[in-house]
Amino acid sequence: MKSSEEILNLLIGNIEEILVGFDNNVIDRNSKLSPLGLDSIGRAELIEMTLENLDLNLPRNDFYSANNLGELADIFLSKLDYD
Repeated sequence: MKSSEEILNLLIGNIEEILVGFDNNVIDRNSKLSPLGLDSIGRAELIEMTLENLDLNLPRNDFYSANNLGELADIFLSKLDYD
C-alpha cells in the first residue's frame, strides 16, 4: 500500500514532466498548484497522469477540492484505500 508521502513524490515527479526544467526544491505538501505554474489544464493533466500511475479510473472532479499538493496526495490515498 502506498503512503501519502509516496503519492506526494509521484505528484512531484509528474509536475516535473509537465513543467520541463522545473526546480522541485520549492515543492512541499503545502505548495499550491497555480503558483508552481500549473493552470487548470496543467492541473487536469497532473490528475490524469497520477490516476494512470496509480491504475485508478475515477471521476476527475473528485480531486478538485484539494487546495495544495498535500491535500491532493491525501485524496489520492483515500481513493486507493477505498478502491
